[in-house]
Amino acid sequence: MRIGSTLFGVDWAAQKGLMDAVGRLNESSLRLSTLKAINRAGDDPAGLIAADSLAAELTSIEAAQASTARAHGAIRVADSGLGEVSTLLDSIRGNLLEAAGNTLGDAEKAAKQVEIDAALQAIDRIGGSTSFGGRKVLSGGEMTVVVGPSPGDTATLALPNVSAAALGGSAGRLSELASGGSASIAGGNIGKAMEIVDAAAGQVRDARAEAGAFEKYTLDSSQHVLDGMRENLSAAYSEIADTDVALETSRMVQAQIFVRSALASLGIANERRGMVLELLEDV
Repeated sequence: MRIGSTLFGVDWAAQKGLMDAVGRLNESSLRLSTLKAINRAGDDPAGLIAADSLAAELTSIEAAQASTARAHGAIRVADSGLGEVSTLLDSIRGNLLEAAGNTLGDAEKAAKQVEIDAALQAIDRIGGSTSFGGRKVLSGGEMTVVVGPSPGDTATLALPNVSAAALGGSAGRLSELASGGSASIAGGNIGKAMEIVDAAAGQVRDARAEAGAFEKYTLDSSQHVLDGMRENLSAAYSEIADTDVALETSRMVQAQIFVRSALASLGIANERRGMVLELLEDV
């Protein structure tokens, strides 16, 4: 009876060792296949909480990075439109200067007015059609950008209203330079027209400078901070949640050795049991 019990104990220990080794082998195989150290809550409850918290922060940072990237694009599109408006204003100013003297005949002055009218229409067209992501960026208003991981981390840029009716200064608006306007060439008040153009050109320059400063000192600096935060959080998340491939491969090889050893032990135990049974049958 003692012989039978001893053999059963050896057999049971070998089976238990085999099950443990198979469990470790399956665990290592899962971690290597998913490249995740935590595949279920039971793997590391505390680690799961920490990893989920870091993942949420990373998601917020990525959203902020996307917001600043869109703002970069919108500002560059707006700057392109403003640059073209600036060129048109220079052209208008040149036509006014030529018309200020008495070297041009009436037909030539009329032609200059046609050019000014066309330039004013182009300015209106640029202001009404320049858009980014479906939003018009030169029709006035503000652009609010998320520059951090929290909803309150925002920065705002005032966008100019680019149109002949909006641009100008105390002397009047660009629209007054059009045919029939008080500052048209035919109206004879070239000095007023020049003052209006200069005021409009100053508004455009100021808008470009403000947008450029916003891009450089707000968006770029925020992007650098977000990049650093993302890099460090990603490293912390990886340390907790990702599989250490070298370590887990070593564990898997070790588990494979244990499985083979346990199978060999079971085989030996079965052989010994068979030998004892044969001896008992001969008694």
